[in-house]
Amino acid sequence: MVDIFLICVIVVGFFLLAVIGLYLVVKYQHPDDKNDAYIPKLVVLLGFVLAGGTVFLLPLDVANNSNFAGCEGFNTAVCGGLNMVLFWDIIYWLIPAWVFILIPFCIFYYEADDGMLMAGGSVGAKPKTKLKKGLCY
Repeated sequence: MVDIFLICVIVVGFFLLAVIGLYLVVKYQHPDDKNDAYIPKLVVLLGFVLAGGTVFLLPLDVANNSNFAGCEGFNTAVCGGLNMVLFWDIIYWLIPAWVFILIPFCIFYYEADDGMLMAGGSVGAKPKTKLKKGLCY
């Protein structure tokens, strides 16, 4: 049986991380990007949530396994009900994907804007080229 309190803590924690991340993104954005560059802002916001979620996953793991002595994390029926191995696997796969794929792609995509959008050159015309360039570096 899944502990309802732990589910509420996960939802409230995710919401608080998203609100704090949104506040930081809005506060420290460049004035020229006020109504522009939504995709890089979303990547930064979700990166804040991912970093905070990684930190809060350890206390969640302890709270999930604290009721019974001898919980090894695999018998989730007795240990709080959450499969923490799955949580850790998701986080450990998201972090490298974020760092090595998504952030470099957004950096190259963001820097491709040279102000020539109305002069015939399109910023987002070839995202595959930007991804290849990002993977090259």
